[in-house]
Amino acid sequence: MNNKNLSPVNDLSSRTFDDLFARFQELDTECLLIYLFDKVEESALIHLAEQFHITGNEGWSGCTTIEEKRELIKNSINLHRFRGTKFALVRVLEILGLNGKVLEWFDYDGLPYHFKVTVDMNNKGFDGETEKKLIDLIFANKNVRSKLESLTINLINSATQRFTSYAVTSEELTLC
Repeated sequence: MNNKNLSPVNDLSSRTFDDLFARFQELDTECLLIYLFDKVEESALIHLAEQFHITGNEGWSGCTTIEEKRELIKNSINLHRFRGTKFALVRVLEILGLNGKVLEWFDYDGLPYHFKVTVDMNNKGFDGETEKKLIDLIFANKNVRSKLESLTINLINSATQRFTSYAVTSEELTLC
């Protein structure tokens, strides 16, 4: 009996199976390791986002870099586990590179089940579309019974400014 045979019977169908299995052994399986989120091809990320149910308002539309997309996919299970909590909302804002603070109604003596969100947009642009995406993101991750009372956006921009000064002094001497 050949050592490569997997089946105990040495007939034509068994040899065919062994040949087929030998071909499978030669396949490159690294491309199948799609859950190594840092190594998977960029083109596969959208499919993983769909699989982990984080497309659209649940975070994907707010991603601006590949790193943010990979980080969102890595944290998607944890985000789903805690969806509807302050933790999930703050965590998704962190993943998107936004410094967000959530104050619940008992933190500021507000109406029951109301909350406020403050987001620091560091060196990022802000327009009507960004505001809509941010509000959709909050609504996708907040508790269903909670109501967004206010959204405060702090636009922070850092820039290097260079100043140059030039001073001219002279004395004028007139001889008569």
